[in-house]
Amino acid sequence: MRKRFFRAATIAIAAGLFIAFLFAVPLMEQVYIDEAELRLQAALTLMAENARSDGGPQSLTERTAAALAQAGQHIRLTVISEDGQVLGDSESSPAGMGSHENRKEVVKALSEGRGRDIRRSATLGGRQLYAALRGVGAGGETVIYRAALPLDGMNRVLYLLWGCGAIGIFMGLVAALIAASYSAGRVVEPLHSLTRAARSMADGDEPAALSLSEQEAPDELGELSRAFSRMAERLAAAQLDLAQNNDRLAGVLQGMDDGVIAVDAAGSVTLMTDRARALLGDCPATAAHLSERGVNYAAIAALLETVADTGEPVRDTLFLAAPEERTLQVYAAPLSSVVSHTGAEEDGGALAVISDITRLTKLEEIRSEFVANVTHELKTPLTSIRGYIELLKSGPRDEDTTHSFYEIIEIEAERLQKLTDDLLQLSEIENRRSETEDPLTSLSEIIERAAGTLRPEAESRGIRLYLFTDPSLMVKANPRRLYQLIKNLMENAVKYNRDGGAVNVSAHGERGLAVIRVHDTGIGIPAEHRERVFERFYRVDKGRSRELGGTGLGLSIVKHIVSLYGGDLRVDSEPGVGTTFTVRLKIQ
Repeated sequence: MRKRFFRAATIAIAAGLFIAFLFAVPLMEQVYIDEAELRLQAALTLMAENARSDGGPQSLTERTAAALAQAGQHIRLTVISEDGQVLGDSESSPAGMGSHENRKEVVKALSEGRGRDIRRSATLGGRQLYAALRGVGAGGETVIYRAALPLDGMNRVLYLLWGCGAIGIFMGLVAALIAASYSAGRVVEPLHSLTRAARSMADGDEPAALSLSEQEAPDELGELSRAFSRMAERLAAAQLDLAQNNDRLAGVLQGMDDGVIAVDAAGSVTLMTDRARALLGDCPATAAHLSERGVNYAAIAALLETVADTGEPVRDTLFLAAPEERTLQVYAAPLSSVVSHTGAEEDGGALAVISDITRLTKLEEIRSEFVANVTHELKTPLTSIRGYIELLKSGPRDEDTTHSFYEIIEIEAERLQKLTDDLLQLSEIENRRSETEDPLTSLSEIIERAAGTLRPEAESRGIRLYLFTDPSLMVKANPRRLYQLIKNLMENAVKYNRDGGAVNVSAHGERGLAVIRVHDTGIGIPAEHRERVFERFYRVDKGRSRELGGTGLGLSIVKHIVSLYGGDLRVDSEPGVGTTFTVRLKIQ
């Protein structure tokens, strides 16, 4: 740009100097001619004033010319009659000169009193300036006084003027080049600085404030630089706000439990959160389109295509088999159109929000199963009670039969009572309606107490109870809850043990935890059932459990009590060998 500016400035200055010189030369020529005419008119006036002196026209011209020559004015003088005859001439004999009646200066002087002409002289040769004045001769007749001045001096002046003008143009052009170079630097360099800053911002770099001094960028360039600086500052602030908002939005999206995927109008991925990848599985990072990233992503891509075609939001449920079994709810909606940098309106694409409802679905299944199980568990004893009551009401029975019916009714009623108590306890534990301040409780005392309750049943089957506890081990827990936990584990160890077996219960401290283990030598739990034994009403052997009077809620209560106190629970079992339940609770 500097070269173009320098070239343009140089051409403009040179052209201006040349045009000015072209106008100046004719102007100087005209000034010279006007000055010469004034001299000639002065000579004519002097000659007209001396016309009545003795000697006639020829003498008049010679005397006047000689007087002017002494003053440094070499002028040719001529006296012409009204009819054009030359009466006298200071430089030629009138006899040899023809008629001058058609000479322009003479014709104009006769008609207007004064005349002027520039032409080549037929007598003397060379270009001459002629001035004529109408006057009165010595005898009172009308005559024309004419003066002529050669223009050879003017030609020399013009040649000198052209030479000086050429030198002046050259010197002016040199000065103009220096000035143009300096001006170009002062004008273009600030523009270069502005251009570099603008290009830097266009490339996405952080906007840089630019403020040039009055010496660096005067006038409009200074205003432009200051305006650019203010724009850069505002743009930097806007970019900072945008970056902060983007970071905040990215943090919000990444922190969401739902996955988010956005595509543009062409189907290329513009946004995919980590949660979306975790839900749908790993995919090739180089694949631009969702459909190229696997089966799960292809299902999302199909929903987004439907949204793009219809322009309406869509909800759907997807069931995934990999990377693990999941139930996903997908909400897909079109994005607003955007305006491109060219000003054209473009389709904004589509957005999918993916929610993992696997747990909710499983909870719903558990709830339905729980209702069905409760209904079944309540229906069985109630049906038995109603049946025996109907038998008692149908007619008289002997005393043994009646007593037997009453015993069965009592057993079923106790079963209902136990089921109701377990459900209430489970509900109370789930809702965390425990004492606000739990006392320090001795594990040894709780285990002894539970063993005392279960020892008669164990002895009736030849099952030996072995207790290995640390009397000093204390945990901060509700004694009633802790008793429920220990009793349920030991009760299961006795119920599902073989006759003549053993139950080993230990409690000791280990790295700040109270570790409680209940081991039996019973039937064991198959591997496929171990993950579900803590579910409500889940039984490994349903027939055996009902025969033993179990409600199917004991281990579920154990699990909830352990969770209530922030502990953990593990089961290890081998069918036909035995089962070990391990509980770890914090020592307070």
